[in-house]
Amino acid sequence: MVRSTPSEISLEWEDFLWEDPDGGIVQIHGVLPTVVYPNTLRPRNTWTGLALMVSEEEIELWEHEEELEKESPGINFVGATSQGGDFSRLLGGLSLLENIQTCKFPDPEPRRLQKYAFRGEKPIFFIEPPLSDDDWCDWLEMHASELTRPLKMISTLWSRRKFKKNLSKMMKIAKVKSGESSELAVASAISAAWWVGIEDNISLELKTRRDKRYASRIRGALAEMRNSGIDNPSLLLVTSLPQRKSLLNALEKMPVVEMPLCTETLSELNEEE
Repeated sequence: MVRSTPSEISLEWEDFLWEDPDGGIVQIHGVLPTVVYPNTLRPRNTWTGLALMVSEEEIELWEHEEELEKESPGINFVGATSQGGDFSRLLGGLSLLENIQTCKFPDPEPRRLQKYAFRGEKPIFFIEPPLSDDDWCDWLEMHASELTRPLKMISTLWSRRKFKKNLSKMMKIAKVKSGESSELAVASAISAAWWVGIEDNISLELKTRRDKRYASRIRGALAEMRNSGIDNPSLLLVTSLPQRKSLLNALEKMPVVEMPLCTETLSELNEEE
């Protein structure tokens, strides 16, 4: 098993930029799960389309979580922490931070940007394929098969120790954002430790296949905007802060564009023209 290393993860706060030779720019904006960003970390530049690292089905879950929060604030946090595992440890660590807003559901930054794009009638792209996609379902099945191997299941007995070890490594590369609470750096390290734990459970072959598919769909989003008449499209790609480098590496390998990549918002805009 190829394990993630600090050199493969960047916790810098500045967004990554990737220019597609066919036209358009991808701004890879890193966020921290359940963490509300201060204004200094929110994108302030102009972008013409939004890409989320989720499937379209995720929006229904976000809406459901919002309804639950209205009825019973904090219920999503209680439910998530009761399940145990690394995500529970992620939330446990974030909940100790007092000077920043954490443990918010639905995931605040992707949801905020999704609502902003929808109100502004900007095209929204879902980079994770839907469950109706046969090739993606095949990937999910192979991933599940890896996780249920006997040795992999036994290794979960030491998951708490692994999380602490990963956290120690990530704290060494975490960066303090000038003018903001140092707890943001701690939150980035906790999030990265969680992410490394996820990635270490996936074989290099499956990770490469997944990231190639993601990159193809990201390029497809730019292609759709170009084809719809948007000159020099700028795609804001929202992803987990520690995931940015792997996506950038996959884009630089120039995978074949996956077309079509349809979004409801883009279809509505085309109908109005």
